Amino acid sequence: MESQSGSAPRPPAEPNEPPPPPRLRVTKGSPWRIDKGRRTKWSTPEFLSANAVEVRQIGDPVLHAVAKKPRLARPELEALVARMFASMVVARGIGIAAPQIGVPLRVAIMDVDEAGIVAIEPKIEWVSDDVDETSEGCLSVRGMYGMLERPLLARMVALDINGKKFVVEGEEFGAQCMLHETDHLSGILYVDRLRSRDDLHPVEVDEPADAGAEERLRS
Repeated sequence: MESQSGSAPRPPAEPNEPPPPPRLRVTKGSPWRIDKGRRTKWSTPEFLSANAVEVRQIGDPVLHAVAKKPRLARPELEALVARMFASMVVARGIGIAAPQIGVPLRVAIMDVDEAGIVAIEPKIEWVSDDVDETSEGCLSVRGMYGMLERPLLARMVALDINGKKFVVEGEEFGAQCMLHETDHLSGILYVDRLRSRDDLHPVEVDEPADAGAEERLRS
């Protein structure tokens, strides 16, 4: 998922005000996360140079096929996640799915507000009836964004890297990221959900980071 500003941060809280709640919240279980230590290590220039790969672009068959259940040992899964994260950082995204780096497996990273959630075989369990139209972009559809309706709230069930179940709830941008990433694992890009290709627009080079929306999604 793509962010126009790169990391899609929220505006800072006012002095003496508590920070806003995270837009991705783990409500059950304890997922294997990209914690501060992994984030620091996996963001160094040396690591990025050695592990980041080009993100596949729309039209590549791997993006338009249903991903498969991963049958990898833990070290292989960790290596895949590290490669995905490095590729996402280089592409300035806040979420990425394994097919986007050419690996047709049901693995996704969701990093809204630096949540660092690694989801194996994620499934959307529930979405709210309330929706909002917002701008959305994708690392696999470079230079474009679309206006798309997404539910304001969503709940996802997934497995961690050890095969244990956990539950994540997303609000607004967090829900949008969850839906965007799980779509990738079904071979669906956000452009497939547009009412019309007239809702697809080029990103202007000199466009302010917050033009039209606080963030645009990449993944």
